[in-house]
Amino acid sequence: MESKYIIIGVIGLVVLFVFFYIKETINEKKGKDSEEKQKIKNIIAKITNDSSYQSIYATWEDFSIGGGGRRVTTTTVYKYYAVGFKKGLLYVVPLSFDGGDISYGEAMKFDKENVGMVNAKEGKNWIEIYDLDKNLLVNLMVGLSETKQDKYHPVNIQQKEEYQAFCTFISDFMKEVNDYHKVEVTGKIGKPIK
Repeated sequence: MESKYIIIGVIGLVVLFVFFYIKETINEKKGKDSEEKQKIKNIIAKITNDSSYQSIYATWEDFSIGGGGRRVTTTTVYKYYAVGFKKGLLYVVPLSFDGGDISYGEAMKFDKENVGMVNAKEGKNWIEIYDLDKNLLVNLMVGLSETKQDKYHPVNIQQKEEYQAFCTFISDFMKEVNDYHKVEVTGKIGKPIK
């Protein structure tokens, strides 16, 4: 009797694994030339008015713990961005998803003149940008694969080539900005200065 329940449990797990694997594979195929990926490209092209910019989708999750006494609360804030980049220049455009439509806010343009410091780690996929007074302006992270999972992960975008180009850009941009302002960074998220 006991072995019967074990077999049913194993079969259930296999079925769930196959279901999620198929779902993820379908989302990845949809993301290669998805409508969302094209919208990101269009937003960057419209804002920069320059076809030499590469575009990429980026996100950031701010996680905080609060509360008092016996009650602990956690809060996660999800941020989404369209990013345009080329040597020495970076555009970051906040995105929102209302009813499935992608809307965008005011673009932020960054270069060595208006950025005081860039914190990142060589070869990694995240970047923190600080103003001339060393106040955080924006932080973002890019992924190879973004698939629709829930309301917090609203797009299907595959961006392997863009990912590799952006990781290289991060290292170059960090060096350019930090050398210009003679700043050393730690390469640790949220702790840029030693």
